Amino acid sequence: MKVKFFTLGCKVNQYETQGLKEKFQAFGFYPVEKKADLYVINTCSVTKKADNKSKEAILKAKKENPRAKIAVCGCLVQYNKSFIEKLDVDYIVSQDKKHFLPEIITQVVDVKDPNLKLKDNWSLKISSFSNQRAFVKIQDGCDNFCSYCKIPYLRGQSRSRDFTAVVDECKRLCLKHKEIILTGINLSLYGKDLSPARNLKSLVREILSIPQLGRLRLSSLEPNASNKELFGFLKHNRFCPHFHFPFQYGDDQILADMNKEERVNLYEDLVYSARRINPDVAISCDIMIGYPGETVKTFENTLSFLKKIKPMRMHIFTFSPREQTKFHGFKLKNQALTKKRLLILKDLAAKLSLEYAEKFINKSLALISEKKTNAYISGYTENYLKVFIKDKVPIGDFLPVKINKIIMGKIFASKVKR
Repeated sequence: MKVKFFTLGCKVNQYETQGLKEKFQAFGFYPVEKKADLYVINTCSVTKKADNKSKEAILKAKKENPRAKIAVCGCLVQYNKSFIEKLDVDYIVSQDKKHFLPEIITQVVDVKDPNLKLKDNWSLKISSFSNQRAFVKIQDGCDNFCSYCKIPYLRGQSRSRDFTAVVDECKRLCLKHKEIILTGINLSLYGKDLSPARNLKSLVREILSIPQLGRLRLSSLEPNASNKELFGFLKHNRFCPHFHFPFQYGDDQILADMNKEERVNLYEDLVYSARRINPDVAISCDIMIGYPGETVKTFENTLSFLKKIKPMRMHIFTFSPREQTKFHGFKLKNQALTKKRLLILKDLAAKLSLEYAEKFINKSLALISEKKTNAYISGYTENYLKVFIKDKVPIGDFLPVKINKIIMGKIFASKVKR
């Protein structure tokens, strides 16, 4: 039977889809990228927009093959099962039972069995990844309970993957992929629940010692004081000089209302501390706009904060009232003002991205070639610049490139002859 996957949301979801894909193959299914007999939609529910995209994916699958079976799993299902039921799908499997999807579809187990979610959450493992840069899930869940976020209710408390299991998977993936990206719902919490206790620093050190490793990157890191322990790795030539922090906002009053422990001065200190070790370190971040209580002053403070730290990339999104949070049922106000501020932030983001990229013109960086589009090969450098080259190189190659020019925000480079 042919199976096709649609994946919404974060890197953790993408890892879980790959794990499901390999597990389905073990059950005799054949993954395809075209018309299939079974469609698996791995949903996201971090925002209302994500809910809608999940719905669109379901409708797209039904349209592509009206006779196919549709299985919907993941975060949206956890508390919005009735929403999915209205779409007339064949299987609805919540996040805490996602890893049993192949068994449920082949009727090896019953989706209604209450003991299923008590089984091994880490049963999904991967031997390869769909991209040239491989994601490795090391942690799930979150203990922070930010006021706007429903993820702790969807994925539960923080749980860490076994230290040795992570390292072993990285060793396998290093043989096929030039870059490993450690990912989780809240990476900073890794290891605290293990016995004996571990931490992200010890795991990074162990993975960097793998002889076959090309390079190692960390995905999103909650910005707290413990992150400074990781900055020493910026001196390691196989550790990507790139940190992504979900700052969310740049005003202490709003951060307090978001139930965040950190404040703007700590955010700034983190960025400056990393740059003291490597002035060219890439800092990217998440910024939310339209949070209840936002004022002219809090927005100006956020702009001022961003102009100080100069992130090389920003993921900007609007506040969305979520179930399970204190904002459930909240009616959005001043949408026109929110859109205006969103455009201001996007303009600033483009300006700062260009400013960062221009620092590397006529300099050499290391590229992993990932995708061919028309006459160009594109991929990411160690400091997370997306670069285009015209040279003929194999997909998955790890090569030095010289940054030549930037046109309309696109960065063009050429291969450096060895």
